Amino acid sequence: MSDFGPSKDRSDVETSEEKTSEEVVSEEEISEEQVDQEPVNHRFEKLSGLFNPPGPQKFFSYLLFPLVLIYYEILARLFTKTPLFPHLLFPVLFAASLGFFLSAILSLLGPMFRFRMTNILMAILAFYFGLEVVLRNTYQVYMNLSSIIGEFSNVTGNYGGDVVNGLIGAIPLIIVYYIPFILRFVFRRWYKPARGFSPQITVSALGCWLGLWGLGVLLALNLPAVSGKFAAEYSFDSAICTFGITEGTSLDFQYALSGNPAKESFTLETTAEEEAADPDEAEAIEEEEEAAVDYGYNVMDIDFDALIEETDDEAIKSIHEYVNSLEPSNKNEYTGLFEGKNLITITAEALSGQVINEELTPTLYRMATKGIQFTNFYQPAWGGSTTTGEYSVLLGLVPTNNVDSMLDTIGDNMYFTTGNQFQRLGYTSVAFHNGYYKYYDRDQTHPNLGYDSFLGWGNGLEDLLTHWSGDEATVEATLPTYIDEQPFNAYYMSYSGHCTYDADDPKVTENIDHVKEVLGEDTYKDTTLYYFCYQMELEKALTTMIEMLEEAGIADDTVIVICPDHYPYGLGKSSTFGNSEDYLLDLYKVDSYDGFVRDNTCLIIWSECIEDMGLEVDTPVSSLDILPTISNLFGLEYDSRLLVGRDVFSDAMPLVEWADQSFLTEKGWYNAATGEFLPTTDEEVTDEYIDEIKTLVSNRIAFSSAVPRYDYYGILFGEDDVK
Repeated sequence: MSDFGPSKDRSDVETSEEKTSEEVVSEEEISEEQVDQEPVNHRFEKLSGLFNPPGPQKFFSYLLFPLVLIYYEILARLFTKTPLFPHLLFPVLFAASLGFFLSAILSLLGPMFRFRMTNILMAILAFYFGLEVVLRNTYQVYMNLSSIIGEFSNVTGNYGGDVVNGLIGAIPLIIVYYIPFILRFVFRRWYKPARGFSPQITVSALGCWLGLWGLGVLLALNLPAVSGKFAAEYSFDSAICTFGITEGTSLDFQYALSGNPAKESFTLETTAEEEAADPDEAEAIEEEEEAAVDYGYNVMDIDFDALIEETDDEAIKSIHEYVNSLEPSNKNEYTGLFEGKNLITITAEALSGQVINEELTPTLYRMATKGIQFTNFYQPAWGGSTTTGEYSVLLGLVPTNNVDSMLDTIGDNMYFTTGNQFQRLGYTSVAFHNGYYKYYDRDQTHPNLGYDSFLGWGNGLEDLLTHWSGDEATVEATLPTYIDEQPFNAYYMSYSGHCTYDADDPKVTENIDHVKEVLGEDTYKDTTLYYFCYQMELEKALTTMIEMLEEAGIADDTVIVICPDHYPYGLGKSSTFGNSEDYLLDLYKVDSYDGFVRDNTCLIIWSECIEDMGLEVDTPVSSLDILPTISNLFGLEYDSRLLVGRDVFSDAMPLVEWADQSFLTEKGWYNAATGEFLPTTDEEVTDEYIDEIKTLVSNRIAFSSAVPRYDYYGILFGEDDVK
């Protein structure tokens, strides 16, 4: 009997042993299999205990994700120098909301699985937040997941070393984001959340999720200072700067799946009242208009009234109605100035107007000052790097889908690109890029833009060059392939100006002495001087190009257009490029900059035939204006209502817009991030005027989004018959 003893005494001993074991076994050491092996009656007792009032330790486990996500959001604003106020409430509300939701969902899992999933989610979130901060500091813009994946697949294949160096440089920042994750492991033996499921707290957590999220949305939609950024004026970057990474990412997923009706709608009437004109001034304007020559309008014979009646698709009908409400721009004395001539267009990698110097870059200086002089030109940072810059230059539309914008045009009829317009006229149309031919899938996109052939490194350009070379060698090798096939339309995406700007690069070793001799050794910092050395390759390429055109006797009959793809972001302070300081400040010679300063750069439209004409454009101009201006100068048939930019020689209002709906007019600069309007003249600017321009910008962005979404040019003109 003593071997077995009374059953009650043995039960007491077993219970005591189980409690002792439960106190020392941490949550990760518990498995579902162990639970299944327990006696049924004992499991019932433990399950019944789950419905006891929860203790503070269990409640704290539900606060883990809200606190961690708030920590991540605050770090993001500190690391990117985004002001904490006045918008800090939004990141806190949305971060806490998502945190409670994750906690509630995880509470439904078994102990072991919950512990592991918590660690996995914390690791993923830390990486994502850290990556977004690195991208913001590198490119001055946040990138959505689609853009990140697109950039990563391209960059790792072509700039793997830079990626590795960037990740190494970003380690301190990433470690800071992983502090909660690390602490959870360090203190895992002290941090022992309750093993069970508490319906009371789970329901409370779900209530907190809905309540905090609802409050955030309610405030976002009803506060005038931020409501536009939540819907009609939404952009991924501005949404994150205002509402935080948590909600910015959530909105991006939402709009990617279901679209953004507010952003895709058009406002056909504005509320701004016309200003009363001075009688004498009005009379002078009227007399001037009567004396002006009537050149007609850049408009095509499209019956939009009939199209509106014929369609039952409300989205297409709204686009028809919008276009039909616009006034076409007028033809002018420069219409057809370049009719029948050849065209060479160059999107110049990271070119800045600061590079143009009479002694250092005499060819660029000649082209900029003896061609059409643009004194107030902007290439906005659209987000998505080079491909979005190309998009604005070649399509004359706002890139609204980051790096996927150009991909969205594959298979569509991109009717108004110079490639397609000149193809219809029988021009030889060719395109080149002395980088990898599949970068940004240009081998698929550029033939659709109207080029009979597109050569890059990997699909034929290497046969002409025999080895990788810069811009000058590319021009030397490719120009002879089409120079005798006039008229021709050639496009180059240059490469030599690409970052990073390294001291041991051949472009630096070959050019640094001359650069220092001209600019001085103390005028700029070393990395900035290296940037000038890289751009010397473009200078050499243009010198070679003009010499070859002159030798062929066609410099008078050839027009060269040069526009940067984006500002030289490789000079910005970033671990990605190994920059410990912001060399853009050195390049621009400023103490600080915003988009207005950063994106002010150069546009060149040159032909030897206009060197003595003294043409100058001092109104605000952007890359969106290039296509309609070139179409007018070449006398091409196009409809000015179907491009969002303007012919700079027409009477259309000068307007430069950014992806976040900031804008610049002749009256001043509106910064959408701050909601401030900074006048550039003494003229009084009313709120009605600002609202009117905001509506114009919103409409232009909505139209730009609609063209590839619905293949709108295909609807108007049918399938492209010159592919």
